[in-house]
Amino acid sequence: MSGGRSDEDTVCLKVQFNKDGVQTFFRVKRSTKLQKLMEAFCKNRSLDPKSIEFTFDSVRLEKNKTPEQLGMEDGDLIDALVSGDGA
Repeated sequence: MSGGRSDEDTVCLKVQFNKDGVQTFFRVKRSTKLQKLMEAFCKNRSLDPKSIEFTFDSVRLEKNKTPEQLGMEDGDLIDALVSGDGA
């Protein structure tokens, strides 16, 4: 077998921003902490990571969790929400 990445080691996740409904796709390793995905999303959208809350199945995501720990599969949707009312 080759040392190439297997599709079984990665998952394609969608992150949808509640302000505009735009979806961004990320392919990450199942063992990668979600913090990397969250930081990449915020950087890509020029957002302050402290002002964004990420949820999956209406449950707030912990940045130290992995897709594998949460049972995420290809095509699963993560919601990116602006925290609070932006006072």
